[in-house]
Amino acid sequence: MRKHADTLPLIGLSSWSQIAPFVGISRETWRKRCREGRAPQPIRLSRRRTLYRNEEVHRWLADPVGYRAW
Repeated sequence: MRKHADTLPLIGLSSWSQIAPFVGISRETWRKRCREGRAPQPIRLSRRRTLYRNEEVHRWLADPVGYRAW
């Protein structure tokens, strides 16, 4: 099992397992919010690999209720 970092880097890309400790919602709820534009849009690298822009995750963390994907 990998140890999670105490902080999320401000720039770069992170997987769900890296952002999960910070978002406080389930993976399925996160996916629904992404589809609705209420969470950062995923970047699909392959069928099994999805990443998120750290800058957008931080923007979401600052205002999860008011966040809207651009």
